[in-house]
Amino acid sequence: RLATRFGWNWLGDYPGGVWFCDLSPARELDGIAGAVARGLDVPLEKGDAIARLGAAISGRGRCLVILDNFEQVARHAEETVGRWLDAAAEARFLVTSREVLGLPGEQAYALAPLPGAEGAELFTCRAVAAKSDLALTAEDRAAIDPLVKLLDGLPLAIELAAARVRVMPPRSLLARMGERFRLLASAGGRRD
Repeated sequence: RLATRFGWNWLGDYPGGVWFCDLSPARELDGIAGAVARGLDVPLEKGDAIARLGAAISGRGRCLVILDNFEQVARHAEETVGRWLDAAAEARFLVTSREVLGLPGEQAYALAPLPGAEGAELFTCRAVAAKSDLALTAEDRAAIDPLVKLLDGLPLAIELAAARVRVMPPRSLLARMGERFRLLASAGGRRD
C-alpha cells in the first residue's frame, strides 16, 4: 500500500526503523494498543499500555510509525497518538484515515487517484483478503482494469468494490456497475 511504500522509500531517514501497525481490526483503546504492540514487536504487560508503547516508541529515537486504517478509532487519537507524540519527540507518525484527527501539528494529505496498474494491484490484493479462496478467471482479470477506471482510481472505492467479490466475481461487478451508470446517464431531465 501507499503508506508502506512511503515508509520503505524513506527508511534511511529513520535509523530507529519504520514500523507498520494495521489497525483495521481495532475498535477501542485495547485494540489500538494490541495492534501497535504487534507492529512494534513489544510485549504488553499490566499497567498503562498506551504509556508503555509511548516509552517503546521513544526508545527507538528517530523512527516512523505507520498507523494504517485509523478511521474507526479516530475518536481515540488524542489519548493514543497525542500521548505518543508527547512521549516520543523524535518519532514521526504516518496515519492513514478518512478522517482528520485534529491533533496539533497534524498535516493532512489527500491522496490522488491510483494509476491503473496500482489500482488493479490494490483491487486484487483486497479481493483476495476478502475471499481467501478467490480464483480469478481470465474474464475476471480482464474486468479489473476497466473496473478500476470506472472507480476513478480512488483507493477507498477500489477497496469497497474489492470486498464485494465475496458475493460476485469482478466481471459481474463491472457489468452491474456499468449498467447502473448507463441507467443514470440515460435518465431524462436535468444533468446537474
